[in-house]
Amino acid sequence: MALIQSSGKLRLLRVHDVGTKFGPPTDQIDVEVVFGLDTEPARSIGFKLRNDSQGLARQGMLDILRDAFVNGLKVATDYELPAGKKNGVAIRVWLTK
Repeated sequence: MALIQSSGKLRLLRVHDVGTKFGPPTDQIDVEVVFGLDTEPARSIGFKLRNDSQGLARQGMLDILRDAFVNGLKVATDYELPAGKKNGVAIRVWLTK
């Protein structure tokens, strides 16, 4: 599993129900928020949005992504990507200039 850092403008922001997952069966991520960057068009990145110990931080990540999407701002993220996969799980999101 690699930890990757990427930045760019959002090309996708999706929020869906718990348990519906994202991606094909061989490259699924169990997340509720999915986003894509213009600099990584073949990849999708996501994170869980659940009422757990990470809930507040993840709600903050979603708030940052919404602001960036609406205002055309650049974001950066650190995410974990399993070898040979295109869909990863974000552990951090921040705004950049």
